Amino acid sequence: MGVMGTKRGLRARLFAALLPALSRGHLGLSEPWRKKLLGGLAGKVLEIGPGTGVNLAYLPDGVYWIGLEPNPYLHPHLERALRLRGLSGEVLWGQAEALPLPEESVEAVVATLVLCSVEDPRRALAEVRRVLKPGGRFVFLEHVAAPRGSSLRRAQDLLCPLWGFLGDGCHPNRETLALIQEAGFARVEAEAFALPLPLVAPHVAGVAWKG
Repeated sequence: MGVMGTKRGLRARLFAALLPALSRGHLGLSEPWRKKLLGGLAGKVLEIGPGTGVNLAYLPDGVYWIGLEPNPYLHPHLERALRLRGLSGEVLWGQAEALPLPEESVEAVVATLVLCSVEDPRRALAEVRRVLKPGGRFVFLEHVAAPRGSSLRRAQDLLCPLWGFLGDGCHPNRETLALIQEAGFARVEAEAFALPLPLVAPHVAGVAWKG
């Protein structure tokens, strides 16, 4: 899973065709966490790698939503989902490592199943902090690496190249929570849990606040 990087060509087109079905499967398992994370957001909300726009259903009325999607073949899905949801907003093309927004311009940034596939997650998190207003929040729901030394972690390490090729750059063994905790946020609160998925069962969901 994962949708970041600037995506064009046949693989990007194929991934865009498959993503709606993949998103529905994960959505059914992760819906309680999405509701909890997204239901209290307000103001201007940036979502990086929104895919087909499944998170729009959980955002409250009144937010202004900006969807930054690197795969142009997903933009029609997003524009249609935004119209159906009835929110104000826009869809932009770009990547997480170079957010095309001014410093301290949004109240919240959302990432669900995204940081697994950005090319430079540390740079992406620095960009998230840059565009957040003081006191703003970064909400995340990500699959993460299994504990080092576990059989699942060994499988993640072994299959990472193949998984990344099939999953549009996704890294099943990325230690995403540690990266968020090291990114300079004032406070990070996260919950670890497992979903019944092959190779990417371990997940974290939480909020990181900018000071």
